[in-house]
Amino acid sequence: MKITKIEVQKKNKNRANLYIDDIINCGLSLDTILKNHLKVGQEISSAELDFLKTQSEDIVALNKAVNYLSKTQKTQKEMQNYLIKKGFEEETATKTIKKLEEYHFVDDEDYSKNYIKFKNKNNGSRKIEFELKLKGVDEEISKKAIEEFANDREAVVNVLEKYLKNKEKDAKTKQKAYRYLMSKGFMSEDINFALNKFFSGEEDYESWN
Repeated sequence: MKITKIEVQKKNKNRANLYIDDIINCGLSLDTILKNHLKVGQEISSAELDFLKTQSEDIVALNKAVNYLSKTQKTQKEMQNYLIKKGFEEETATKTIKKLEEYHFVDDEDYSKNYIKFKNKNNGSRKIEFELKLKGVDEEISKKAIEEFANDREAVVNVLEKYLKNKEKDAKTKQKAYRYLMSKGFMSEDINFALNKFFSGEEDYESWN
């Protein structure tokens, strides 16, 4: 087989169509074409062509993944779902994620730490752990990160103070506050402790620990 034409695609200037024996065979990334020094008139085998296709897909997948990560940090599962949705084979997606992990571009432990630090300002550990599970983070990783970085006692105080601002200190408000804090993922023990301290007028939060 012989390469008879290499034509840059009109809709994607980063890819080119490869013609084999005057018939369009496939599209390859320009990185693949340049890296392998492909040129018109070059003889190529089926095995070599298959290798080039795989290499091209790997490069395209990695570029898309890096671009996806430029917006916000992602978990392994989120990246896997994204690449599959973009039409890449599972094998290609897996290889791409492993490459990203090598450079710590995808790191579920680091993701969990940052997620907890951000979310724990207004949410309890129970809700955060559930959300991390939905994002595909391993339970052992999320639990370890929560134990290390979450501070529900401090968070529940902050959330409660905001919720009770300009509200009456009565039984009805206390019940509503309890339900609200439960919905934010705080544990009953922390909620009751905070509510009892607040409604009794004992607001020395530093002495709660």
